[in-house]
Amino acid sequence: MSAPGAEGSGSAGMSGSNRKLQHTQAQVDEVVDIMRVNVDKVLERDQKLSELDDRADALQAGASQFETSAAKLKRKYWWKNCKSGRSHKDRNLVMIGSKDQDMK
Repeated sequence: MSAPGAEGSGSAGMSGSNRKLQHTQAQVDEVVDIMRVNVDKVLERDQKLSELDDRADALQAGASQFETSAAKLKRKYWWKNCKSGRSHKDRNLVMIGSKDQDMK
């Protein structure tokens, strides 16, 4: 048979053990909740980074298109300026030539 009071101490030991187990389980539950929140934040961050990457790609494509259009426009007006300059020079030469003819 067991000694008097032995049952009470065993019961108290189990109660303390249960309290420790419950405390540990509560800590585990808290850590699990924190980890779930962290995983959700990582997934949101990944989605935002993906969207930002898409926007950067679209911006790069627009910049390339702008660069091409600007180069074409620059070339067009350069040629126009060359042609215009040549016609002004030709006109001036004709005027000078006609003045030379008048002087003779």
